Amino acid sequence: MASSIVLSFVGQQDPYSENTSQEGSIATLIRHLLDQNYSLRRVILLHTEDVAQKANDTKHWLQDKPFNLPEESIELVPVGAELSTDPVSLLLAVQEARKGLEKAVPFLSKQDRLEFNASSGTPVMKTSWSLLQAAGYAPHSSVWQVRNPREMKEGQPRVFQTNVDTLKNEFDFKVVKRQLEDYNYSGALVTIKDSNLSIPLIIGLLEYGQYRLAFDFNRAFNAIQPFVNHVEPEFISEISSLRQKNRIALFKEVYFKALTKLENQQYADFLVDVFRFQEGFLRFLVETKLEFNLPEKFTDTLNFWNSIKQVDAGKINDFLKNYTLPSGGKLKNLEGFPSRLVLMAILEYYQPEFGKLLESLRQLNDYCEQRNRCVHSFEGVSELEEAGKIVKILRDILQQKITVPEKNPFNVLNSKIFSLLTKCLHS
Repeated sequence: MASSIVLSFVGQQDPYSENTSQEGSIATLIRHLLDQNYSLRRVILLHTEDVAQKANDTKHWLQDKPFNLPEESIELVPVGAELSTDPVSLLLAVQEARKGLEKAVPFLSKQDRLEFNASSGTPVMKTSWSLLQAAGYAPHSSVWQVRNPREMKEGQPRVFQTNVDTLKNEFDFKVVKRQLEDYNYSGALVTIKDSNLSIPLIIGLLEYGQYRLAFDFNRAFNAIQPFVNHVEPEFISEISSLRQKNRIALFKEVYFKALTKLENQQYADFLVDVFRFQEGFLRFLVETKLEFNLPEKFTDTLNFWNSIKQVDAGKINDFLKNYTLPSGGKLKNLEGFPSRLVLMAILEYYQPEFGKLLESLRQLNDYCEQRNRCVHSFEGVSELEEAGKIVKILRDILQQKITVPEKNPFNVLNSKIFSLLTKCLHS
């Protein structure tokens, strides 16, 4: 069963106001909550030195009828000497309110709520609870106001909520929107889970994006499987192809992932994906043509080169041995792992079959070498003037094998999540 923990500063009118001849705001709020069948787990009362006696009086007041709160459920918390000396400092008031919040945390379950009394203490003390709520320190909370009985108008309730959830929701919305623009799905998940905008479908889509970007396609599929009737069909079809390790689908995924890195100006990571794309595509073309796999580990290289010697009565092997690079040198590693240059030479042997593809793949070589310098020489890349050209080459290669969507699927995903967030914000 859900319970509540009440937090309040103690004011000059607690527990009983001589000015109004009625209970102060703490007792009035507690009475209201009990009348509404709230289950109160704990009451935490923060007080300055000058109202220490009033804090004790309030505790005894709440132990008596009709409240009957157990003594051990009421905790008195003296604030720091700084706030006692300077009770109009907003910063000090917020810091002490946070300490009170920290004392409540060990008693909170996932279903419990915090009830903040914003009607006792100095003006800055009253304001501190709303600031904590707006800043996201207490996502499951309510801020309560207790009206002065002498100033109430007809029809106005004595106790009412003044939550700033709407303001907090707007803050969270802006943060998540920026995180989506950066494809920061893991960060957005953290923000959403501590917000009022969290619904299972949004969580599922964010997890889908996070896992898909990490190439964990099984988890990405599992994240949206419960929402198959509420998401775009392409989300399911794309992830299904990727789970089946369709190689063309994987190359397309590398391409779109590279675009997200470029969008975030992560040029070194972008070049890593370019290298990954070129090497993978070369392997794919060679393996498809030769009808046997390239070596994955050193012990497989002997079998690979023995197989090469059998292709076309050994002609391709002779071609590789006599091949002259544009730089004038000869191919190396003709007994070890086949390099990218060896793979391109194999494709050149079958010209003109791979003419346009081979030309495009060769154009990526300079950028792949730049990637190697980044990795092996610890060089950074703060600028990439030919990024647009690289993207066009990658796209041209893909389009010779598959239709490439105009929109990045991660942008389509972001639009879906953004639409759902907008609905939550205005609901």
